[in-house]
Amino acid sequence: MSIEITMRHSDVRIEALKAYAEQRMEQLKAKFPKVTKVALVIDVDIKKHMYMAEVVANRLGEVAVGAKEFSASGKSVIDAAAARAERQLLRMRVKARKGKVREQRAASEKN
Repeated sequence: MSIEITMRHSDVRIEALKAYAEQRMEQLKAKFPKVTKVALVIDVDIKKHMYMAEVVANRLGEVAVGAKEFSASGKSVIDAAAARAERQLLRMRVKARKGKVREQRAASEKN
């Protein structure tokens, strides 16, 4: 799985934030092995003192998740966006499994 981290309007202290974001995306990779690519965009609005994080995850060639969060803290915005992406990926996993079970039941000889 490839991880892309893009920083916009960054300043000097952002390198630690970038390392934290990479660590958090590695955790996402460990929980969902079928995710092929994760792109994280962190935007800093200096005038409003706000951070924006957007996570886009591709699962087996299709765009699976798009999560966008805003916060005043850099780490909290990364955590919130990653948590939202995890919930969406989990929901997709459950739906995919239910669909396979339904197909197997429909194809069985008992029905």
